Amino acid sequence: MATSVAWQPQEQGFNEICRLLEQQISPSSTADKSQIWQQLQQYSQFPDFNNYLAFILARAEGKSVEIRQAAGLLLKNNLRTAYKSMSPSNQQYIKSELLPCLGAADRHIRSTVGTIVSVVVQLGGIAGWLELLQALVTCLDSNDINHMEGAMDALSKICEDIPQVLDSDVPGLAECPINIFLPRLLQFFQSPHTSLRKLSLGSVNQFIMLMPSALFVSMDQYLQGLFLLSNDPSAEVRKLVCAAFNLLIEVRPSFLEPHLRNLFEYMLQVNKDTDDDVALEACEFWHSYFEAQLPHENLKEFLPRLVPVLLSNMIYADDDESLVEAEEDESLPDRDQDLKPRFHSSRLHGSENPEDDDDDIVNVWNLRKCSAAALDVLSNVFGDEILPTLMPVIQAKLSASGDEAWKDREAAVLALGAIAEGCIKGLYPHLSEVIFVE
Repeated sequence: MATSVAWQPQEQGFNEICRLLEQQISPSSTADKSQIWQQLQQYSQFPDFNNYLAFILARAEGKSVEIRQAAGLLLKNNLRTAYKSMSPSNQQYIKSELLPCLGAADRHIRSTVGTIVSVVVQLGGIAGWLELLQALVTCLDSNDINHMEGAMDALSKICEDIPQVLDSDVPGLAECPINIFLPRLLQFFQSPHTSLRKLSLGSVNQFIMLMPSALFVSMDQYLQGLFLLSNDPSAEVRKLVCAAFNLLIEVRPSFLEPHLRNLFEYMLQVNKDTDDDVALEACEFWHSYFEAQLPHENLKEFLPRLVPVLLSNMIYADDDESLVEAEEDESLPDRDQDLKPRFHSSRLHGSENPEDDDDDIVNVWNLRKCSAAALDVLSNVFGDEILPTLMPVIQAKLSASGDEAWKDREAAVLALGAIAEGCIKGLYPHLSEVIFVE
């Protein structure tokens, strides 16, 4: 009686697929790319074609990383349509090849493996791959940076794509997977490796909306971790800290109420961050705070410091994508939608109207426009109270001279437009000054 033999690639098939992949990715190749693509699609009709791709990704160490990565990306795309109809033995073979690669020496291989792992979990669930959880835990606990980073990369992609799967009961497990992973994620907040701090923080942030009981009961530790990372040397980590506070104040503001003074101080500081993406995420906080319907009075004493920061951030940056447009027509006014945070909810939901997401770069949401929108909100909440702080700065900008003075004047005009609705009465006495300066 014949015994079952583990799948092995045929050398001819292996060499042919590698040759096609090499031609596909080579910029100097004279081969017809569409013809290569058609050949690969024809091969994909063979039941074990995806086994070859997994083998090349995982074991073809004599081949370039680029070829192995190309095999992995093709495998990922194929699995999206073919995984559920594959034979269990082929599914098992692919999964068994992926796990040892979580700690691959090359980070591109690790990243590609992490992407495929997330796709397999999306299609087959956690219950169909309990070995994955054990492999991830073993890697995270290994103290080997390649293994820790590879497992953390795969886990972060699962958290981003299907966080609810980790917050579900899984047959064969005594507790939800998030209960197993969360303590490890929080521990990585203190890692000396930037990649682990970034990936772990980004992963935990994905659960704020779901608020599993594991995160609820660990909230104090999570907040301590956020404040620990608040001045991280990595801009990506600082941006994730701001994003976490924005999500928390929208979803569970009660958690942050005891920390509001520290939070205001921090957001004021990070609103001036040298990295524009960090400053933009910090600027979103002021919208989030008022949307959370927390007491406005809490913020009043910070206005003399906040208003000038917002005005400073309303000046065109040298690399602003819409600067060319403005330089072509210095008098081009900002439209109403430029002042309003049209994509304010993009952190959670993406653009509400895909038709708005056009190629008009003037519509790009950036720090300048977010600051104007924040000033708009402040003027509607506090009204004329902000004018004693605001008007001297506006008048100074309108009176500016020099080569770059037009940027100051443009920012001042943008600020006047932002407060026009909320401070209409208080603005009347200043109109003559403004018109005179203009």
